Amino acid sequence: MAATPGTARPLEGLRVVDLTVINGELCPRLLGDLGAEVIKVEPPSGSPARRWAPIRKGVSLSFALNNAGKLGVALDLTDAADFSRFHDLLDHADVLVTSDPTIVGNITVETVARAHPHLVVAALTPYGMTGAWSGRVVTDGVLSATGGMTFKAGTLDREPIPAPGQFSNDVACSVATWGILCALFQRERTGAGQLLDVSLNECLSQTADWSLPNYTARVAAGVSGPEFRMGSGPVYPIFKCRDGYVRLIVLSPMQWREMRAWLGEPEYLQDPEYDTFPGRFAIAEAVLNPLYEELFADLSVEEVSAKAQERGIVCTPVYDAQRALHNEHFDSRGTFQQMEVAPGVIASMPAGYFELDGQRLGPRTPAPTIGQHNDAVFADLGPARTGVVAPEPSLPLEGLRVMDFGQGAVGVEAGRLFGEYGADVIKIETRTHYDFIRVVTGTEMGPSFASSSRSKRALGVNAKFPEGRQLLLDLARQSDVVIENVTTGAMDALGIGYQDLSGANPGIAMVASQLMGSRGVWAHWRGYGPSTQAPGGISWLWSYADTDAPAGTASIFPDHFVGRLSACAALATVIGRERGTVAGGLMEIAQCEAVVGSIGDLLAAESVEPGSVRPMGMHSEQAAPGGMYRCAAEDDNGEMWVAIGCRDDADWRALCGVLGRDDLAADARYATFAQRAAAAAELDAVIGEWCAARNRFDIADACQAVGVPAGPMLTSADLLVNQHFIDRQFLVPIDQPGAGEFIFEGPGFHATGMPFPVENPAPWLGEHSVEICRDLLGRDDATIADLIAKGIVEVTPPAGQ
Repeated sequence: MAATPGTARPLEGLRVVDLTVINGELCPRLLGDLGAEVIKVEPPSGSPARRWAPIRKGVSLSFALNNAGKLGVALDLTDAADFSRFHDLLDHADVLVTSDPTIVGNITVETVARAHPHLVVAALTPYGMTGAWSGRVVTDGVLSATGGMTFKAGTLDREPIPAPGQFSNDVACSVATWGILCALFQRERTGAGQLLDVSLNECLSQTADWSLPNYTARVAAGVSGPEFRMGSGPVYPIFKCRDGYVRLIVLSPMQWREMRAWLGEPEYLQDPEYDTFPGRFAIAEAVLNPLYEELFADLSVEEVSAKAQERGIVCTPVYDAQRALHNEHFDSRGTFQQMEVAPGVIASMPAGYFELDGQRLGPRTPAPTIGQHNDAVFADLGPARTGVVAPEPSLPLEGLRVMDFGQGAVGVEAGRLFGEYGADVIKIETRTHYDFIRVVTGTEMGPSFASSSRSKRALGVNAKFPEGRQLLLDLARQSDVVIENVTTGAMDALGIGYQDLSGANPGIAMVASQLMGSRGVWAHWRGYGPSTQAPGGISWLWSYADTDAPAGTASIFPDHFVGRLSACAALATVIGRERGTVAGGLMEIAQCEAVVGSIGDLLAAESVEPGSVRPMGMHSEQAAPGGMYRCAAEDDNGEMWVAIGCRDDADWRALCGVLGRDDLAADARYATFAQRAAAAAELDAVIGEWCAARNRFDIADACQAVGVPAGPMLTSADLLVNQHFIDRQFLVPIDQPGAGEFIFEGPGFHATGMPFPVENPAPWLGEHSVEICRDLLGRDDATIADLIAKGIVEVTPPAGQ
C-alpha cells in the first residue's frame, strides 16, 4: 500500500535540512515519512551516496530508498553565494542533520548551532564527536562488528557474519530520530534549539538484545567465559521442509502439547519432564529435531507454517529475497510499492514503517535528482524561524504520561525511552497474564525486564474485571501516550482498544505493534519478534554464501528496533497534537515490515535484477576486499576477529601499505573494485594471514590511522571494558533491589539541552498501584483495599512472601 495522498501527517510544517552522506541517511527520511519537509543538500557533482552499493542498472538502491520522498537542492558550500543561500535555508528550517561535524572549512555543527539558536542540529557520526574512537570511519560491516551484532551470527566452526546490507546503519537511525524528536518536542516548550551528538555505534549497541545486563547477570551468577555464536540458537531453530526452511518456536507447555499431538503422541515423549523447555532441550538434537524434519519433509514452508499456526504453535516460513518480495501476506498489506527510481527503472520499495489511523505513512516520491528542486525551494522559503537563548538543560518529556502495556521487548523498550527522558511511564500488567520477559528467569525481576522497564512506575490491574477496565479508562483521561504490542485484537477484546481509550481521551496518541500487523492474511499469526526475520528475508540473507541452510543469528531483532520506531511514532503524534496538525491518533507498526525495511536496499536491488541478491557471508557489496578476519588469541577470551572493509581504490592502496604489500596495490589484477570483489578468496587469504598473528585492536588502529574502515568484533564482555564506551558514559550501572547490580546500555546521543537520562531501578509488579489509584485516579483507601482483596488491583507482596 503506497503512502496515502492527502493524509495528515504529524510533523507537517516542519522543515529538515539533510546533509547526510551514507551514514544516517534514513534518519531524515523517517522524519519525512512522519510529515516533515526534508531537503537533501548535496554538491553540484552529486552526493557520494549516489554511488553506494547496491547498484543496479546504474542506480544506487541504498540512496534511492533512504532519500525517497525528499526534495533535492544542489549547493557548493565552498562558494560564497551558495553558502549564503545555505544559511538562508537554515534560517527557515527546524532541523539540520549531517554525517560530518565539519560542515565546510572551519564551519562546524557547533558554529551552526550558535548562529541559528532555533535549530535542532544533529551530527550522526560513526562513534560520536568525543571519545577514543571519535573520527573513525566505517562500513556497515565494521559498525555491525563494533556495535555488538556480528558476534551473535553464524556458527562456531566458521567465521562470524555481519548483518547484511545497510542494516546496522539504518537500525541505528531509529535512535537518532528519537533524539531529534525529543529535541523538537522540547523546542515547542522552550523555543530553543540544541546540538545532538549522535553515535551510530552506541545507537546500534542500544538495540543489541540486552547484551550488557544479561552478561552481567551471568557473571554475577558465577557463569563466566566467552560468548559463542550458536546459529539460530536453541530457542529459535530452523528446520528443512520440502521446498525450503521454517523457523519453529516451541516454548510453552501448551505449544509442546500441540506439537506432540502433531507428532502422533508417541509414548516415549509423554514424560512430564518434556513439558519444560530445559527437558526438551536435553533431547532436541538426538530426538526432537529429526522428528520435526521427518514431519515437515513432504510439506511446503507455507503448509508447515499454516498447520503449526492453526495449532497455536509459532512457526514462520524462511523466505529468500524473491519470496519476501512476493507472498500472500505482504501483498495483502501493500508492504511494497512500485517506484521509478530512474528513467525506466522500476523498483519494489518498502512502502513505509508507519501507519496512522489505517493510512500508510511513507515516501510519496522517488529520491530527487541532483538539484531537482533548487528553484522551487528558494522561490519561497516561508517565514523565518526564531529562537531564544537556550535555557538550562532539562528533561524534554517532563509532564507527559505514558500507559505502557508492552510485552517482551517492543512495547517496554518504547516506554523505557519515554521514561528516561522525563515522562511518567506506568507499566501496566497482571499476574494472570505476565509480561513474559519479567518472569523468564523464574522470578519477577530478570535482567532483560529490569533494563527495559527502568525509570517507570508499575500498576497491577486486571482489565477482565469491569472495575479494572474503568481504572484504565480513567487513567487514559490523564495520559498522553498508550503503547501496546499484545496479540492482535486482545486490547479490543478487553474493552481497552483504541476506540475505547480515545473515547475516554480523544487526544490520546496510541502506538500498536503486532507481529504481522493488525490486518492482512497472516494478521492472526502468533509469534515473537524473531519469528518475523524468516518471512522478511533476513534469516536467509544473514547467512553464509556457500551453504543452503540459513546459518542463523541469536539476535532477537526486530524487537528493539521496533521499540524505537514505536517511540518515534508516538512522540511524533504528540508533537503533531501540540502543533495542531493531528488531534491524536493510532500509529501502527507491523514488526514483519520493520524487517523488510532493514534490508529494503537489498530487496529493491533484487526487484530490479532478479537473482542478483544472495547471502554473502562475511562479504558485502560495499567493500572489496572486506570481511571478518581471525586475529591473535587474547588470554581465555575466546576467538578474536576484526572487521576490515575497503570502500574504494584509495582504501585499497592504504590497506596494502598497512599490510606491507605495495606490490598488491600495483598489481593490475586488483586494480578495480570489481576485480577485487572477484578475487575475494585470494585477498582474504592474504589479509587473514597478516591478521592471524596480530591483536584485533592494533589492526583496527593501524587501518584507521590511514583512513581504512576497520574495527574489532566486540562481545558483551568487550563492551563492558571498552574505553570508548566508558568515555561516552554508555555503561549505566543500576542497583536493582532484590536482584543485584546490572550494567545497562546507555544513551545513543548526547544533547546540549538535555541532562543525562533518568536511570532508576525497574518497578516490581504493582509496586505503585496504591499511589496511582489514590493520587491519580481518586480512589479512597477503602475502595483500594477492596479492589486489592478482589484481585482487581495487584500490589507487590511484602518481602519474603
